[in-house]
Amino acid sequence: MVKAKASNRDQLDLFQSHFDQILNPRHALVQLARQMDWSVFEEAYADCYSEDFGAPAKAMRLMVGLHYLKHAFDESDETVVEKWVENPYWQYFCGYEYMQHKCPIHPTTMTKWRQRVGEERLELLLTETVSLALRSGHVRKSELEHVNIDTTVQEKNITYPTDSKLLYKGIEKLGKAARDRGIKLRQSYRRVAKRAHHKASRYAHAKQYKRMRGRIRFLRTRLGRLIRDIERKTPHQDEALIELLDLCKRLHGQRQYDKNKLYSLHEPHVQCISKGKAHKRYEFGNKVALATSNRGNWFLAAKSLQKNPYDGHTLEQTVAATERITGIEVKHAYVDKGYRGHDYSGDGQIHIAGQRSRNVSWSIRKRRRRRSAIEPKIGHAKSENRMGRCYLKGIEGDAINALLAVAGANFRKLLKLLSFLRSFCRQPYKTHGQWHWMRALLQRDQLQACDDQPAWLCLAS
Repeated sequence: MVKAKASNRDQLDLFQSHFDQILNPRHALVQLARQMDWSVFEEAYADCYSEDFGAPAKAMRLMVGLHYLKHAFDESDETVVEKWVENPYWQYFCGYEYMQHKCPIHPTTMTKWRQRVGEERLELLLTETVSLALRSGHVRKSELEHVNIDTTVQEKNITYPTDSKLLYKGIEKLGKAARDRGIKLRQSYRRVAKRAHHKASRYAHAKQYKRMRGRIRFLRTRLGRLIRDIERKTPHQDEALIELLDLCKRLHGQRQYDKNKLYSLHEPHVQCISKGKAHKRYEFGNKVALATSNRGNWFLAAKSLQKNPYDGHTLEQTVAATERITGIEVKHAYVDKGYRGHDYSGDGQIHIAGQRSRNVSWSIRKRRRRRSAIEPKIGHAKSENRMGRCYLKGIEGDAINALLAVAGANFRKLLKLLSFLRSFCRQPYKTHGQWHWMRALLQRDQLQACDDQPAWLCLAS
């Protein structure tokens, strides 16, 4: 695919109104579009495209902007494209100057773009939100030296796994694979397997566990027959069939108390994780390590983890990811008791919740009490920024969804800050010219630091 043009600007249309004439210049999205450094994405993603092969790609600003909007406002690939047509502020943010009346891309283009760019480069979307917060004075560099770190579970888009459901799904998939390849099976077991699956579910509901186990044995036997029948009749198997047979063999051989069990045929890497929650004993997905600033609650890192590692053994890579994104060395990290026995060997100091130390300053003691501020932040990322359930496929999809979710959370925080400051300057004048000074500052569109403090913090003093 040929590299996209640097700009999405159309030629002057005399019969359409320019966005500068119809949009509110003080709207938060308009201000944010002007403050973001879009050239960073052009340079970072340039080598993802060819110079002389394929059709021209869509503009980089459009693709980056759509992903910001998707995770900031909790939309899917389909709905964010549909709402983009209806919202002129979204169009302006993505680089257009005139009203567009049709979808700019097909929703599947967003999936292909994520796969083309990859996890490592998509980290830049999070980095730019942190850099913008620093440039606009919403956060100071010294604040990024103190971070809160915690882990959570990002659930995968799978149903609750049961033995009968998984065995029946394996029989279904093997039968479909055989039909697609023209393999004539001795028997497909579709009808009897479906009935056995329903019977097992009903027996379990009625607490008739002996009968339930009998139906599960029936399903396991039929799955084994199908595996052997297909292997006999296909001496030369393609890669997809080999992968499916390996999964079905793993499913056929696993028992109730085995470790590293298979919980989904289409997402075989899913882990069963228990976090001790009263309302949800088990969660099926992957573990994600998150880092936020101790004050301000800005997301600074999101690291997707596989195979459910111990929290303390993830601290080293979480701190390294935070320092890579912010460019600032972490001096103090505040964690919960799950990080006892951690693997961190850097120069920063690790503060574990509940520990008591002598000769600790009042400031550090106060920051220790703010460790729990990361908990509601994780809850908001799950409920508002699409981290609650991952719909992207595979291990790479888990990592991409976690990164984009925290980038969307920071993006939404920037929008709220700009909206608050705009409404703040419309209030009546106060003493010492504070409100007048704030209005003049905003009219110049300069949210710069004042004596190493954000503009809104200067007013508080």
